[in-house]
Amino acid sequence: MFKRIRNKKGFTLIELMIVVAIVGILAAIAIPAYLDYTVKSKLSEVTAAMDALSTSATEYHASAGRFPAETKPYALANGVTAFAAVSDDYANNWVYDYVDNDNCGFVATFNITPVVSCNLNIMIDFDNDTGYSKSYVGNLPEKFLPKK
Repeated sequence: MFKRIRNKKGFTLIELMIVVAIVGILAAIAIPAYLDYTVKSKLSEVTAAMDALSTSATEYHASAGRFPAETKPYALANGVTAFAAVSDDYANNWVYDYVDNDNCGFVATFNITPVVSCNLNIMIDFDNDTGYSKSYVGNLPEKFLPKK
């Protein structure tokens, strides 16, 4: 007569456990990657400031024939004044590193977790044959170093 109709709604416990496991695996991968990307974005602001500093220094060298020998931070005299425009949000210490008339650099010390107290140094070299070249060195972990 009457057929018994099963009213089946919802998910089984095993289906819910599989979904929770998949979400957990995705979160375990995504959260560390997200944190690395946020640190990289903050470091890119510092490297952009360092590029501006290197441009200022190379312009000074092109006009004066040498890099400035002054080592006063934040107010380098004789043309390289970009220190004043550099933010202290992510790097708490900026240093101008004069090597000789054709070599100099800028050093930033970071205050960002997980790279607190790590340094990044941009070295600017001039060669009469090849022109200007710049390179990044520092004690940052490899995954945070600029790709330039």
